[in-house]
Amino acid sequence: MRLSTYMERTYRYGIIATLIAMAIMLGIPLIACLYFDCMPSFSLVSSVAGTLLALYVPTVIAEQLTMIPIAGTTCYLNSILGNVMNIKFPCYLSALSTAKASPGTEKADVIGMIAVTVSGMVTMVIVAIGLILLVPLKPVLEKEAVLTGIKYILPALYGSMGISAFMGKKAGSYKANRKPLVAIIDLILVFAFIYFVMPLSGKEGYAMLIMLVVSILVAVGLYKAGILKLEKIEDKK
Repeated sequence: MRLSTYMERTYRYGIIATLIAMAIMLGIPLIACLYFDCMPSFSLVSSVAGTLLALYVPTVIAEQLTMIPIAGTTCYLNSILGNVMNIKFPCYLSALSTAKASPGTEKADVIGMIAVTVSGMVTMVIVAIGLILLVPLKPVLEKEAVLTGIKYILPALYGSMGISAFMGKKAGSYKANRKPLVAIIDLILVFAFIYFVMPLSGKEGYAMLIMLVVSILVAVGLYKAGILKLEKIEDKK
């Protein structure tokens, strides 16, 4: 089936924008190092970046494998703007839920792209305001109550994202009434591994990759056993 003009242009412009963003992000440091003659050696870069790469590369791979089938062409913008898991992806899911759009459709891509774009603009405005008010608000930001609250921002964000996993019943263009069973079984397996085997601190990226496969196997197993049943959702236009 031939792609629509919108999808064709989105793919084309997405690739161009990604290449430009990569050139800027990698080119500016490279030019600065060449200009000031301070190019670091490969051994120095590898010694400093090795630990970070071991932590973040599996995480990034897991994020891309899980998000691209759902977020579609918005992944181009997600990768450029950043803050994907804690801001952009939740905005995308919220927009699709509000519009009752199924991931993978052109409608979802259009609505999701608008949501991610607005989210990026709002983020930049908030960051700019934060920089301007950083000094005046310093006494407030250093209060113990505020510092304590900041520690719970990420857990709250991931908790809100988890609601869709434990309560959502949509699976693309299908409805799966017992879909939350997959998330519950995954949660039990992760907690059992942490309690009986070893903690996952510092190995979250590898855990995400493994649980991605486990989730698929659990879902297939429940479907084969007749526990998880799919119902086609009629597209209401």
